[in-house]
Amino acid sequence: MSFQNIIGQDTAIKALKGIIAERQVIGSYIFMGPDGVGKRTTAIALAKAINCIREVQEGACDCASCKKIDSGNHPDVFVILPEGKRGAIKIGKIRDVIYEASLKPYEGKKRVFIINDAEAMTEEAQNALLKVLEEPPDNHILILTSCNLAGVLPTALSRCKVLKFYNLSRDEIQPFLKSRGAEDKEAVLFSHMAMGSLGRAMAFKEKNMMAKRDRLVNNFFFRKSALLHEDLLTEDMGDDKEEGLNLLLCWYRDMLVSKFTQEDKELFNIDRSVEISSYAQRFSKEKLERDISAIVNTIGYIKRNVNPKIALFDMAVELKRS
Repeated sequence: MSFQNIIGQDTAIKALKGIIAERQVIGSYIFMGPDGVGKRTTAIALAKAINCIREVQEGACDCASCKKIDSGNHPDVFVILPEGKRGAIKIGKIRDVIYEASLKPYEGKKRVFIINDAEAMTEEAQNALLKVLEEPPDNHILILTSCNLAGVLPTALSRCKVLKFYNLSRDEIQPFLKSRGAEDKEAVLFSHMAMGSLGRAMAFKEKNMMAKRDRLVNNFFFRKSALLHEDLLTEDMGDDKEEGLNLLLCWYRDMLVSKFTQEDKELFNIDRSVEISSYAQRFSKEKLERDISAIVNTIGYIKRNVNPKIALFDMAVELKRS
């Protein structure tokens, strides 16, 4: 992937091209913004551009270096991802980064370390990384990506140059989906459900997430007796509880929006706008706001590794209240 293929992040790309042209890609960076908008893709494109044998600044080269980075086989480019059931980046992994950062580039111009979802680093791991963030060795670049800066220590954040990434518009997402084989109707629907995230839009296309959405809302709204059935609730959420909660949150958000506008284009779940409009009339504005808060709080609990069965059961009790 090259800079020219990254959608909707013109400000960030312009800034990066400028520092590449001036040969000022030095120090530590944090790419901050929502999930699925191109932060990691941009970081990899930057690694390609600064290590390109032909010095193609777009990162669109087919030289040996760029090909190795694309395939994940370049000895000087490291992508660190959360691991394990809790999706954490522990101190052992950061110690590996610190060791590798003490070595000179093997074949590239610069060693590049991309720490994806930096908020997943434990506090111990973040503290261990501080010195390297503040004073990266010559010819070494650290790039952190994050969608939740609340999880990044201020001491770590203050050592990085911040580059902001933003949600994409539906008009930006739809052509991309069509280029990946989506029908026109699908592209429109998925661009609404994406909430500005290209990654989320592709997940709807590739992972049959609409079926999961339908199963969730049908059980929550058309089988009310099932609302407090813990096993059914857990089954409906599937393995990715956070994504299930986000689907439910979108539905509640649409009901609240429906109370104030008749514009379907403002809804996420545009394919079920009639049901949303009808069902929204059964709730007061205050009730919908409380329910939305309950779901948001539960997402927070899941992120903090609270027992999901307990968190979901407590949420279901809250949603059941009048």
